[in-house]
Amino acid sequence: MRKRGKVKIVLTVFIIVLFSCTAVIGNSRTGVIENVMAKNAADVDILTIKSRLFTGEEIIKAWLDTDTLDENCLTVLAQRGTAAVTTTYDTGKQKIKVNWSQGVFNGAIIQIKGREEQTREEWTARWQKTFENLEISVDDSYEVQWQGENSDEEHDIYYIQENGIHLCPKGYTLGDSGQCWGQSIDIGIEPDGYYVSFNNVSEVIAREKKKGRRLITKEEAIQACIDNVFRDQNAEDEVGLLLDEAFCQMEYLMIEKGAQDDENVCDIGYYVRIPVAYTDGVNQYVIEGFVDGEYPYCYSGGMAADFN
Repeated sequence: MRKRGKVKIVLTVFIIVLFSCTAVIGNSRTGVIENVMAKNAADVDILTIKSRLFTGEEIIKAWLDTDTLDENCLTVLAQRGTAAVTTTYDTGKQKIKVNWSQGVFNGAIIQIKGREEQTREEWTARWQKTFENLEISVDDSYEVQWQGENSDEEHDIYYIQENGIHLCPKGYTLGDSGQCWGQSIDIGIEPDGYYVSFNNVSEVIAREKKKGRRLITKEEAIQACIDNVFRDQNAEDEVGLLLDEAFCQMEYLMIEKGAQDDENVCDIGYYVRIPVAYTDGVNQYVIEGFVDGEYPYCYSGGMAADFN
């Protein structure tokens, strides 16, 4: 397990949204893994994904690494149609509470009170085993999102991946298709347990194989993002682009909705993040964009204040 040393700054509020692009997609597109990127060639599946529906029992069994539970301890506390189900399990040492909510945003919230794990290595290994038992592929590292003043509490993010490529880790609006929700697992490490959020974790339900397409470069992706946000050179100069600090990563992006409401088609693309010199006196601003992998086309982009 490696730890990313760079603290992730959370982009929580879009204060200025300059432009939003509507994607017109005539055919499906494919992806690329990192070691192929240098050749600028694509040879990775196009994915159709669907929000995964867990049960409380399934998550509890995965956490405890067991196939059986004492049914006397398994209790459905509340059920409101298919909207939300809350399940608890008390082991005597830990009380585990799982809430799965369906709707526009699908997610599972897990609260665990009582913790046997004492060190970073112990709780990281415990969660990695839980993901493995749930057959969820995550990046083999985590990002520290924030840390308590006395280093006694942390909030980590694990990213869902497919064939080594992050699967839609950030959400954005895709024109008339609506909101694309980002996928990750956030773990709050508290003194007496954990508070965990499974954010819209999806499963792959179909693949379309494509080979040999040419990809744009990261430099072209960054420029496409800039062109989408700034139509006026004066405005671009006023904010002061810090291009030396620009971040550009290849990811699976949701490019259109699938046949069902909870299905999305994912293809390879770039997530671009460019810090700018402009501040509002308190916060620095950044530019975010989501660019197609084959064409210098930005699906969605804008400028926002960066809150730590």
